[in-house]
Amino acid sequence: MALASGFSPLLPTSANRQILTLSPVQVLISSTQLYMAGEERSRSTKKGKEVITLDRVESESEEEKKNEEMWRVVLHNDEVHTFNYVIRSLSKIVGTLDRAASFEICVETHGIGKATVTTTWKKQAEQFCLGLQRQGLTVSISPDKDFDGGHSGGGL
Repeated sequence: MALASGFSPLLPTSANRQILTLSPVQVLISSTQLYMAGEERSRSTKKGKEVITLDRVESESEEEKKNEEMWRVVLHNDEVHTFNYVIRSLSKIVGTLDRAASFEICVETHGIGKATVTTTWKKQAEQFCLGLQRQGLTVSISPDKDFDGGHSGGGL
């Protein structure tokens, strides 16, 4: 059994053992040893119960900061799928697109060769890209900063 705060008791559980979460930083335990990934900051014992308090340090790594930038989902032209199929696929996978917006994306893709489907955070862009690729469409993602402007993004 693992607790949400990162603690995992290594002793088998029993009916008389009680684990209560007091706050995001404190855990109240009774007759259980806890082994933590982090270092404990303070401990106090009162009536056979032990309170372990941890200092939470929140820092963003370089990778997390990079993931916060916006990404574009780009649809590329192909000569295989019909407009109706692409419109249905876009509306199905990207829930914020209605049929009219999907049609405009299809027209731009057909005329220019590519068009931006949506701009969103990286994880969501990857999900949209995979979903559209499963539909058989040619789709890619790229950081938004790589585009000069417009749906087609003149820079690529």
